Amino acid sequence: MIANKQNLRELAMLQYQADKYRLAGNGFMCQHLNSQIRKLQEKLMLVEGN
Repeated sequence: MIANKQNLRELAMLQYQADKYRLAGNGFMCQHLNSQIRKLQEKLMLVEGN
């Protein structure tokens, strides 16, 4: 459960950073962070499935 909370916190942080880079016009970093977000979301879905 604690690991799940940490993953949710990390997900929120990555989403905030991606929005910040998107607004700044830095598409590369935004895409990179969105890739990390998708990987973390997949990891969370696997944990919830078990």
